[in-house]
Amino acid sequence: MDKETYRFMYPAAVAYLSLVFSQKALQWLCGTTRDDDGRETVNFILFGDLLARMALTAGEGKGFRRPLTLSAGQAQYSEEQLSTLWNMGRKRIRNLLSALTDMGLIDTCRSRVASVMTFPCVRGWKTADGSHTDNTFFHEQREE
Repeated sequence: MDKETYRFMYPAAVAYLSLVFSQKALQWLCGTTRDDDGRETVNFILFGDLLARMALTAGEGKGFRRPLTLSAGQAQYSEEQLSTLWNMGRKRIRNLLSALTDMGLIDTCRSRVASVMTFPCVRGWKTADGSHTDNTFFHEQREE
């Protein structure tokens, strides 16, 4: 699968998200990132693709050889999978995830078994069925 045919995901089961962004994060989200073929994608679409992977309730991650049990507000990810989907090298994906961490948009924890990200910029969400969840991984953004 390549970026030409990949349809970026978005948090479809969510009625609304409450997000808190730093000024630096908001500026980045309004910008673009080039893939390995020089095509630009709006950064907010990339971030939305990550958000769409977030578990809305506790349960097992899907689509992985070794799925983890995730808490609401976590997402299992693979740098290799993102590299393929977004048409960017793994080192570039790792640098991008590091930049998102520095801006307070995500936190990551990598291990030999699996990688998990949380979304400290998400205060909470309401699903289409009306249930509200506060994100236990949320923390206030600090301007630098």
